[in-house]
Amino acid sequence: MNTSPAPSPFSLPDTAPELARRLGLILAGLGGLVARRFVHMPHLVGMTVLLWGRLNRVVRRFALVLARPPVLRTPAVRGQRATVARARPNALPSRRGWVLRELGWEAAAFRGQLEALLADPAMRAALQANPQARRVIGPICRMLGLPAPAPPPAPATARQADLAPEATGLKAVPVTLARPRVPTAIAAPRPEASEGDSGISPERAVFAKDG
Repeated sequence: MNTSPAPSPFSLPDTAPELARRLGLILAGLGGLVARRFVHMPHLVGMTVLLWGRLNRVVRRFALVLARPPVLRTPAVRGQRATVARARPNALPSRRGWVLRELGWEAAAFRGQLEALLADPAMRAALQANPQARRVIGPICRMLGLPAPAPPPAPATARQADLAPEATGLKAVPVTLARPRVPTAIAAPRPEASEGDSGISPERAVFAKDG
């Protein structure tokens, strides 16, 4: 008779990637909290199975995408995605951090654990190298109020590399532009007195003559 405990729905085989097993432990705890709390919340009791199933699928899909090479996919047409979303009347809320707001500090503990896992250098490298892994874990980050994993920075083009100061061996030197000098006004020259001109105005000359 086998008396070993039944495996948890969130458990993964020992051959699964370590990062996926660590994520499974975090989401298993969050799933237990959801099952325990949602049943006493009338506006969320109907979402218990939906959210529990979402967490379970994320763990398994994350293990699969880490175990195989990344596959490039063409983005879906926005209109088609909107049609699929409208066809699911019982979809989970899409507001950022909605699980955190509903469950408070208890959910914040699992948020902190997930944030620490995302900051691990091995996890960051795995997410940057695998766009499928970023898409799988993105909704969990959103419902807990965490930013989605960022894609790797775009490589510099050949033209940008040629124009970089390091590539040319030149050192950038700041250039200060001098302010233009405004020319000062030049006084007009006074007319020279002609011969016989005593430099006395005509009016004064008349008074001097009469005197």
